[in-house]
Amino acid sequence: MPQSSPLDPMAMWRELTAQWEKSTNEFANETMASDPFRQGMHGGMNASLTAQKALGDLMARYLTLLNLPTRADIQALGEQLQRIDDHLANISRAMEGGGRGSPAASAMAGAPVAPLAPRRTKQPPGATRSATPAKAAAAPAPKRPAGKRTR
Repeated sequence: MPQSSPLDPMAMWRELTAQWEKSTNEFANETMASDPFRQGMHGGMNASLTAQKALGDLMARYLTLLNLPTRADIQALGEQLQRIDDHLANISRAMEGGGRGSPAASAMAGAPVAPLAPRRTKQPPGATRSATPAKAAAAPAPKRPAGKRTR
């Protein structure tokens, strides 16, 4: 690469830019370290937060007037749905376990997890709880009046 001459305008520009950056950086550091700057930044942040809160309150009142949910309403609804979902998952796990321990514990032990068959609580007509299935099948069905249907 050829050597630059002492009258190279680009080299002079780079040197001036470097000096300007250095002096600007020193000035900014001194300014930011001063108490008036800190107090001004603190006041500006407080004003910004106060304006943001006021705008949020104004928007909440406006949405309430329009009968629309606010952000807080949507968040509360989401949290409530999450609690319901967790509760249903707990119920589902309890139903799958059926008193034999949790399905997770059975799966970890290597036992297959099978869903339980629903319990039959409804008895056929004419059968009693003490009747065996053979006796219940032998009992005659009760007669229904003509013209009336039952489901």
